[in-house]
Amino acid sequence: MSKRFVAAAVLPLTVLALLPASAMARERPSDTAEMARELEDPRNQRAAANAMGALFEVMLGMKAAPLAKAMDAMGERDAARRIPRGATIGDLAGPEARAMPREIKRRVPGMMTAMASMTGMLDEMMPQLEAIGKQMERDFGRAD
Repeated sequence: MSKRFVAAAVLPLTVLALLPASAMARERPSDTAEMARELEDPRNQRAAANAMGALFEVMLGMKAAPLAKAMDAMGERDAARRIPRGATIGDLAGPEARAMPREIKRRVPGMMTAMASMTGMLDEMMPQLEAIGKQMERDFGRAD
C-alpha cells in the first residue's frame, strides 16, 4: 500500500475522530479558531495518532472470511475463492501493510497541523458555501 493511501485514508478518519458533529457544524469564526487550536494541540495529535494507528492495526488483524462471503454473495465467486482460508485483511494488503500503523502514527500529527492551517479558509468560504446550500435547497425544492 502506498503512503498516499495512508494519507487519504487517515485524514478523514482523524477529522471524524476528533471533532464531534456539533464542532463540525460551527458557524462563528471564533469556533473555527478553536477548531484549529484543537487540531494543533500536541496532546490531541498524540491521542489521534495512537488511536488511528491502533485502529488500523486491529483492522489489519481482522479475518477476511466475512469479506469473501460478501464477495461471494455479490456474485464475485472467483474473487472470493482466491482469498485463502484464515487470511486476514493484513495478509491481503501485503507485507508493506505491517508498517502502516507506525506510518499512520508518524503522519497524523502533521496532517492535523495542516488541517488546522486550513480552518482559516473556512471562515472566508462560509458565505459562498451558505449561498451554494441555499441554491441547492431552492433547486431541490423545485424538483419535488
